[in-house]
Amino acid sequence: MNLLRSLLRATILFSLGLAFSVPYLDAAEKGQQAVQLSIGTILASNESDNFDPKLSKMKSQLEVIKYRSYRLIREEVQKTSLQSSAAFEIPGGRSLMVVPEEYRNNRLYLKVRLLEGDKPLLDTRVSLRNRGNFLLGGPPHEGGVLILSISAMAQ
Repeated sequence: MNLLRSLLRATILFSLGLAFSVPYLDAAEKGQQAVQLSIGTILASNESDNFDPKLSKMKSQLEVIKYRSYRLIREEVQKTSLQSSAAFEIPGGRSLMVVPEEYRNNRLYLKVRLLEGDKPLLDTRVSLRNRGNFLLGGPPHEGGVLILSISAMAQ
């Protein structure tokens, strides 16, 4: 009888341990979600009427910004995971830090920080649909402004 009680008690404790560990396992799996980040650095200016053909997919987005010339000057892709940061070099001594914080309902939630040295120029959170992108306009550069195209894809 004591053996049966001990066995029953051990089974109940084991079951409770499993029940309480499931949320932690789920959180650990979500933390391992792979995310591909792509940063395009675009120089926009009014010095010419050139439009870089590499930017044709986002032409309608860029035309809203009202410059005459758009040229892709750098493109970088990095893979990371949720809650892990990725750092990108931006011309002019700047850097962009992107942390995918959450992936839910086919949307990625990103923390985005643009720095010039140690000085933060921008610190914000954005939400975009999976495989989507958004444009971040900003710092002056070589007679124009830099526009950052930030794309994210959960894998």
